[in-house]
Amino acid sequence: MNLEHATPDTTEWAGTDQVKRQAIPPTTSFIVPSGQGILSGRPKGAELLEAIMMHMGQAPEHSVTPLDFSNINFMDVSCADEMLNKLIMRIRSGELEGRYLTVHGTNASLRETIEAVLQLRDLAALAIEDGQAVLLGQLKRPMHEALEVLLRYKSITSAEMASVLKKNVNIVCNRLNALQRMGLVCRLRDGSVAGGGRQYYYVSIL
Repeated sequence: MNLEHATPDTTEWAGTDQVKRQAIPPTTSFIVPSGQGILSGRPKGAELLEAIMMHMGQAPEHSVTPLDFSNINFMDVSCADEMLNKLIMRIRSGELEGRYLTVHGTNASLRETIEAVLQLRDLAALAIEDGQAVLLGQLKRPMHEALEVLLRYKSITSAEMASVLKKNVNIVCNRLNALQRMGLVCRLRDGSVAGGGRQYYYVSIL
């Protein structure tokens, strides 16, 4: 599913600190090894899962690891389920402590397989296709709407997004927190705010 960037109303927050408007930086890509261009079976998926986990565990906190499938021509559903679905579930559990993934270098066959297994588990991942952000898997429309805005602005508070979407700030905060729990958004604390409480920025991983 292509992510079409919304055209937001920035009048209420155009003066905020633009230095913060940056996506989480990518770290060293994990290049999925070819094995003659075919990935098949759960044992292979489990082997790749452990290799990717080790690779991501060495990355700094609050970083994004691109998974590069450029050397792969075909991957079956069993391998994709064992590798990618379990990896995303570990990210969602917090096991990888602020480390995220994006998908790169997939052909049409791979995208179809990844899409199928993610939808089966009600999961989602962000990918790059022809230079554009693409959502693979399952995501409800309200979260999809919030994700589109975040991809455009890279970093935003819940109050700012509420202004963009013209929604109640509590509703927007719930959507952003849901995206964060899904591993599609990074949440960073930015100190305290006047009157008490904590200020968070929600930051794009692409």
